[in-house]
Amino acid sequence: MKKKMFKSAAGAAMALSMTATALCGSALTVSAEEPTEITVWAWDKTMNGTSMEVADSLDDSVTVNFVEMAKADCLQKIHTVLASGVTDDLPDIVLISDLNAQGYLMSYPDAFLPVDDYISYDDFASYKQEMVSYEGVGYGVPFDTGVAALFYRTDYMEEIGVTDEDMQDLTWEEYLALGEKLKEKGHMLQTYNPNDIAEFQIMLQSTGKWFTDDEGQADFVDNEALAECYDVFKKLNESDFCQVVSDWTGFAGAINGGDVACVIRGSWITSTIMAGEDQSGLWKMAPIPKMSTEGATHYSNQGGSSWFVLKNSENAEAAAQFLANTFGGSTELYDSLLKSNNIIGTYLPASEVEALDAESEYFSGQQINKTLVEWEAQIPSVNTGVYSAEAQSALLAVTPNILNGSDLATELESAAAQFNASVQ
Repeated sequence: MKKKMFKSAAGAAMALSMTATALCGSALTVSAEEPTEITVWAWDKTMNGTSMEVADSLDDSVTVNFVEMAKADCLQKIHTVLASGVTDDLPDIVLISDLNAQGYLMSYPDAFLPVDDYISYDDFASYKQEMVSYEGVGYGVPFDTGVAALFYRTDYMEEIGVTDEDMQDLTWEEYLALGEKLKEKGHMLQTYNPNDIAEFQIMLQSTGKWFTDDEGQADFVDNEALAECYDVFKKLNESDFCQVVSDWTGFAGAINGGDVACVIRGSWITSTIMAGEDQSGLWKMAPIPKMSTEGATHYSNQGGSSWFVLKNSENAEAAAQFLANTFGGSTELYDSLLKSNNIIGTYLPASEVEALDAESEYFSGQQINKTLVEWEAQIPSVNTGVYSAEAQSALLAVTPNILNGSDLATELESAAAQFNASVQ
């Protein structure tokens, strides 16, 4: 924003100079274009809003109007607008999570502006290109990655006699066992939302499994990793050491308010954790707990998202060029985001920026950016397909029954039937 303020000040100075020149009898014509205002729909102002603000400061050609809404609301609003065919008051840029991108591109192939001529996909992690392309055309500008980690309060762990070394090779059983000890000291292990199975993404991919198979069919029944996910979920549900939340506000509030000792999420959560400025130096990062199923590792991914330009928006071309100048072509942007909020992108030329080697004061001097990049290379590869969102919706529909004691296999068969009906 300072650039734009400076530019305006420079414009005023130029106007004074022009007036003086005119008074001297000289003819001088200067035209100055105002920045184009582009509207962005996204969630998580702490991360995505900050990222857009920094990008805005690096490009004088635009002014960003960032509109924040809850993730579910944002994705649903995009769907509603595109399904209606209405083109009035469209945003210019929308953020879409990688797991949802293929579904939008398949359902609304003419709604998004191709960006192959604006960016080079060779400059990004290859898996991101696949997620933002459809039928050989690239539509999204890749943004962040979601390397998963276990973030924990060192002061709370010290109270129960747990060292940093103890946190490095936990199983899920060992991790859950920390809950009772923390509760005795007045702390909760983590948050728990009975209507959110976000951790399933992390747990499944850590074993090389997913909600669907390579043919896009539901992989619910006889999926040992998914069964273990539900076993952990039930234990969290029945425990007295979790902070129950119902939405993002409660989730972030429990972290920043000091209610919970641990957070297991993609690396994008660091910006939210760091919003609790009074907790600087009290957090550290460790690998995620390891599952017991075959092929299990301590490495996984959760989330990640990309920017898309709506083709019929008022300033689509200006928006695409802005993304090309910043998220698609600026190492300065990613260096700044790493330094300020530990936001890790998938722009390969930024892999050598200075901030990757920096020690984080907030995370007790750890080189968390460098570590997360190293972990990224060890994440088991999975085919997330087109229908991940539908698969999770089908599972969520039967989750209350499972939590209430219904037979797991029976409920998973029911969920599979529901999933098949929804994608046909």
